[in-house]
Amino acid sequence: MTISTILASVSTDSFTNTILEVVHSTGKHFGSHIEVLHVRADPKALVPYTGEGMDSAMIEEIMDATERESMERARRVRQSYTEFCDSHNDITEGKSAISSGTTFSWREEIGREDEVISIRGRLFDLIAVGRPVKDSSLPSPITLEAALLDTGRPVLLVPPKPPISIGQNIAVAWESSPEATRAISSALPILQNANKVMLLVRDPMEPPEIDAADCLERLSWSGINAEILRFSGNEEEIGAAYLRWSKEVGADMLVKGAYGRSRVRQMILGGRTRHIISNADIPVLLSR
Repeated sequence: MTISTILASVSTDSFTNTILEVVHSTGKHFGSHIEVLHVRADPKALVPYTGEGMDSAMIEEIMDATERESMERARRVRQSYTEFCDSHNDITEGKSAISSGTTFSWREEIGREDEVISIRGRLFDLIAVGRPVKDSSLPSPITLEAALLDTGRPVLLVPPKPPISIGQNIAVAWESSPEATRAISSALPILQNANKVMLLVRDPMEPPEIDAADCLERLSWSGINAEILRFSGNEEEIGAAYLRWSKEVGADMLVKGAYGRSRVRQMILGGRTRHIISNADIPVLLSR
């Protein structure tokens, strides 16, 4: 198994370098092609949301201001992308299936970022998006939801600050759910390159459908020698526990199934996936 293609969504220049560092570190193990996608807002899409009583001149002024802001943001993001590629000798820019190393390409579209990602993302082996940050509209949580729920692809959630390493010491949130097993299957190429893999297992109140030892045996057939770390905790604290124990074992990536319960319930009431999405400071590979 391999990861041949990665789609990296970059929406703001403050996050671009971190996302590019993470996808580069991930993709170089597989000689991946990485498409860096920036979606500019379409000013025309704002027209239905303008206030009543606005005349055409006011609406046009708002659209012009939105266009200028969108163009300037795209310019800054593109500049960050260019500088990143120029500073890495092992990157070939452009689309080439015969390249022996990692290749990067730039793609810019106009529209709604979540809608573009939900369609474009289906073509790639892995999608990388920035983790939503408190008090900031970018990276957009709506884009993350679209990547997770509408593409059928695993999503690599990138934290605001670049990690020192990625994929060398991996923690796996083991829950014996279809989402958890799918996340592990999606992460197999990365797990096979890791120096250490640790299954984080909460001691259950009742026997799980699939024991963690069975997961260990399955991983061994893929050449992955994993260990089990068991911990106690209630349902409300388990998301925080996964992050805490990931830090305790020195993990530089967490693998987890996303939205195991009702998505609406988790979005409204919170939940372990929501907590991790809001607080992770290491890359998290999510799959649903």
